[in-house]
Amino acid sequence: MKTETKLEHEIDSSTHVKIQELLGSSFPQYPSRTYYKQLPHLRHLVWDHGALVAQVGIDHRMIKNGDTPLRIFGIIDLCVATSTRSRGIASHLLVEIEAAARSSEVDAILLFADDPRVYLANGYQSVANRAKWLMINDHETLGIAEKPVGEMMVKMLSGASWGEDVVDLLGYLF
Repeated sequence: MKTETKLEHEIDSSTHVKIQELLGSSFPQYPSRTYYKQLPHLRHLVWDHGALVAQVGIDHRMIKNGDTPLRIFGIIDLCVATSTRSRGIASHLLVEIEAAARSSEVDAILLFADDPRVYLANGYQSVANRAKWLMINDHETLGIAEKPVGEMMVKMLSGASWGEDVVDLLGYLF
């Protein structure tokens, strides 16, 4: 297997088709495109004999946890093809993301999980903060929301600590 990191704007159209197929097979209600609300900044792609078997989008941004601004990597739509699950591919991607985050002086990795098991096994913790974000639906801004969200998970990488205050995502919910 081969893993590559690509800036979103460098991904060619044939790869976008493969990403769309993988996302659609992994998430049944996924729209017929390569992003849910907004394009990620970059992706990690895993290939096995020319087939795309896993992908994850990364959003690099600032957020605010209470009064503390934090540099984060937001994990978006990590998925592994059904035929290659239980082979450690998701954990491998999380290790690569963490290494890149540490070398970029990122304070934390943040995500919203449908199934937290792989993240818990890789040192992420569930947090119950309220979140504030820009609501986007089908390419339209609907307003600002502030409420609890599903399974928010974080892995702190710097000396900063995670507080229980509102998390302002300073953008969309990835």
